[in-house]
Amino acid sequence: MKKIIIGAMMCAAVMVPLLTSCEDMLDTKNFTDMSPNNFFKTEGDLDAAVTGLYLPLTTNWGYSDGGTGGWYNSLFNADINSYFAGGMVTTDIMRPYSSYVYDEFNVGPSTRGAISTTYNVLRFVARATDIINQIEKSTGSTEAVRTRYVAEAKTLRAFYMYTLLDFFGPLNVKIDPSKLNDNTIEPRPSNDVYVGYIEKDLDDAINTASFPEKYNNNPEEWGRMSKAIAYGIKLRLYMHEKNWQQAKAAAQTLMGMGYSLLPNYEDVFKSAVNDELIWVIPSNTASDNYYVTEVLPNDFKRGYTSKGKSYIRGTDDNYFSGWKIYCMRWDFYDTFEDNDTRKQVILCEYDNSRNEHITRENGMVGAIPVKFMDTKFAKWGTQTAQPILRYAEVLLSFAEAENELNGPTADAVKALKQVTDRAGVKIPASATASKEAFRDYLLLERGHELFGEGVRRQDLIRHGVYIKLARERDNNAQDYQVLFPIPQFAITESNGILKQNPGYENK
Repeated sequence: MKKIIIGAMMCAAVMVPLLTSCEDMLDTKNFTDMSPNNFFKTEGDLDAAVTGLYLPLTTNWGYSDGGTGGWYNSLFNADINSYFAGGMVTTDIMRPYSSYVYDEFNVGPSTRGAISTTYNVLRFVARATDIINQIEKSTGSTEAVRTRYVAEAKTLRAFYMYTLLDFFGPLNVKIDPSKLNDNTIEPRPSNDVYVGYIEKDLDDAINTASFPEKYNNNPEEWGRMSKAIAYGIKLRLYMHEKNWQQAKAAAQTLMGMGYSLLPNYEDVFKSAVNDELIWVIPSNTASDNYYVTEVLPNDFKRGYTSKGKSYIRGTDDNYFSGWKIYCMRWDFYDTFEDNDTRKQVILCEYDNSRNEHITRENGMVGAIPVKFMDTKFAKWGTQTAQPILRYAEVLLSFAEAENELNGPTADAVKALKQVTDRAGVKIPASATASKEAFRDYLLLERGHELFGEGVRRQDLIRHGVYIKLARERDNNAQDYQVLFPIPQFAITESNGILKQNPGYENK
């Protein structure tokens, strides 16, 4: 765990020649400054280089790597700001308390923050290409060691390319090492070609003998890429593309790798290492946990106890000075059954600093999701590990793929039932009456199970209801906003070769 988080920041100093300016994200003229002649001599060198590729996943306030600054420096963290990357704000699940909070339906090419940070990942695709090339040319380690690190770098590169695809559609990524120093801007590839890039990287990694299958029994390496994570990225990719046969196959592979659901939903998020978690981003103890401040109201009373758990700040203050930025929509909260155990990590009431009991009836505008908050240590300087992929999602994705292929078969229902049984929820007979009914029920269940885990936007898009539901919330959402705009600086620097996503041309 420490190896990834601390190592990433230390490795930044080693990899300074690879950095580009904040604005000039397409400039790659320095990528070859690290070479087998001055680096890549030992296994430690290889580890440092590859560890540096994790930087976009973990960085918070404290380190920007020439990025956009502020709280938008990470794709994932135990920080609700990271949910911008998954579009969890302004969905049917989450809502902002305040109007100034980022709204993905009110953005344009010049918008900074989360969109630019995600586009910045394009640099790490090129960085991964260079590191893969340098490792393959190096001779300072055994072949098994070299191929293991190449597989790890390819899996990270594939994930970053998938993230870019999800946000922007296919981009002109640099995956050919001979073109790293070529500043010529190439046109964007077709979707099929781009998806093929991702598939090849993942297949190469999976077929590497020295690449570990998973790290569940090795906490010190927890969070590093593995074959299981590579299959998980394939699953996400194929669900995104509605390639149901391949999605089903990827899910089945993961279902045979020894993962299982924990008996208690709440326990999943109390430990970074357990048999349900396939991929987590370990906590970054060098940065504060802003999740706590952002979901708790600014008058939240220190020591408030609910459902046997005490919520504290760990200071002498008599209340938690939260920022009251995000909450769960009441209409979504009301879709949970009364006996659903997943409601235990959602607060629907609290006591304020004036000892007043606050509920929706007297001013609470939304429920408070606390699934990522260690309620015993809810204070500055602590973070919970951020789950990126867990076994429950695999089961739900298998059920969806099987349903799309064959309808609500016994196998599809069995996979779904594992998730609902843990929650204490019975699948209604109406949900299995048809493919359409099962599809709708699965979307709802994915929301109940995976809220706050960065997948809701893509779930809604895949089901064709993202824009529809946004319009029902009085957003001026347009059909083209299933993608985000390419940042304007990138369009300008390409001299018109890089084309803007349709709908944003005149924004």
